[in-house]
Amino acid sequence: MARSKHGTPSEAPDVEYVVDLFKALADPIRLRIMGLLVEEERCGQELAETLNLAPGTVTHHLQTLRRLGLLTEERRPPYTYVRLDYRKLRGAILPFLKKEKVQQFAAGPDVDREKRRVLNNFFDGPTLKSIPAQRRKKEIVFEEILRRLPVRSSFKEARLNQLIKKIHPDFCTIRREFIMGRYMERRDGVYRWTERGRSVRKGAR
Repeated sequence: MARSKHGTPSEAPDVEYVVDLFKALADPIRLRIMGLLVEEERCGQELAETLNLAPGTVTHHLQTLRRLGLLTEERRPPYTYVRLDYRKLRGAILPFLKKEKVQQFAAGPDVDREKRRVLNNFFDGPTLKSIPAQRRKKEIVFEEILRRLPVRSSFKEARLNQLIKKIHPDFCTIRREFIMGRYMERRDGVYRWTERGRSVRKGAR
């Protein structure tokens, strides 16, 4: 599970946290420190001696791991002993074993927390699990569906139905919401983007 910068579970993939996590894992010194801490707690002085590093260097790397919530600590004067919290590390990496979870990162860091939470609650990868009841959530979900449609100027009704069915079986409701929300207009069985719909498409991630 992705976690926030404070080490608490997040409701949606935290892109910034994931970037920081993989930066941390890309450093060979931090990997060595993590390897030493996975089975046994140690203080900074012990790590410095074992790795033949300056204490300040070890402190810097421990601060990075601490900021990511990957360490447990116990103060036993005059030292503080740390250990790798492997459960948290595993929980942070586990989403990358499921393609549906990886797809959630497509929302990008520019999506605000509210929208990200709604999208993750209602979508399971490419599939919409259910249609929201609340108006605001509906808007977020339907605009996401619009962004997933192919880039073209118009759709015949049968084709639009097929595309929507890949996302959710109730294509009639969703297609109707496109009209009611003024994202599309229907004429002679052909659906075309309105100005509002084109604006949503331009903001496609």
